[in-house]
Amino acid sequence: MKRMCKAIVLSVAMVIVVLTTASCGAVDSLLGGSSAGTVSTLWADVPPFDGATKADLQLPAASRIFIQAAFQGKLEFIAYTTTKAPQEVQRFYSRERMQAAGWNSDAGGCADAGMTGAANAAFCLFGKRQGNRDEGLVIVIAQDDQKQQTQIFYVRVDITATPTPQP
Repeated sequence: MKRMCKAIVLSVAMVIVVLTTASCGAVDSLLGGSSAGTVSTLWADVPPFDGATKADLQLPAASRIFIQAAFQGKLEFIAYTTTKAPQEVQRFYSRERMQAAGWNSDAGGCADAGMTGAANAAFCLFGKRQGNRDEGLVIVIAQDDQKQQTQIFYVRVDITATPTPQP
């Protein structure tokens, strides 16, 4: 339960950061760059959104710090863009589709970011256990009005609990 609360707070914060940078015109300076992403292709267990194109976008530094602080785990990410509306991307990542790919939606599934005051944005939270590892998947979906495209950030985090030493 504690991890779920962290994930929800983190996702809302990520959406705010992404949308704030996009709306104030700083998206190119914060997100663009040739060293963007930490993986070269979308993971095999994450369904690709049809028509999305891999993009050289960087996860905003504040978002990366929030994720790493909240989960204290290894973070990997990749970004894509599409001309489809954020709502279409959100609908694509349904609980059923993600469950078929091996993910659970105990962390929340997808939700509009409208509760943060951000229009045309959404975030999705999924989790899975692989062997003795727990992993989280955060999908941040945000409209870049200047480029008239939707940005999709896929962030995968190893959230395996570290045992606390007992005295």
